[in-house]
Amino acid sequence: MPNVINIYSLKINSISNNGSVNIGESLHNSPVANSKSTGTNASYGDVSPATARMKNIYIDPDTNDQGDIASIDHVNGYQQ
Repeated sequence: MPNVINIYSLKINSISNNGSVNIGESLHNSPVANSKSTGTNASYGDVSPATARMKNIYIDPDTNDQGDIASIDHVNGYQQ
């Protein structure tokens, strides 16, 4: 049986790769996108498997779009 995260009326069946669910304030330092894809993803009912129809048409010659290699991002996480 798959895992389900229940937060009031919000139900999350799965989170993949570097996906995240943020409720409230959050801070992401130097996010990286290594792949691009387009399509739809649908899940009907509680704990039902997700079905995806993807159409990858991107031709992207560079490997990483926002590289964290030698990142000089300095973050002040204590901002008011």
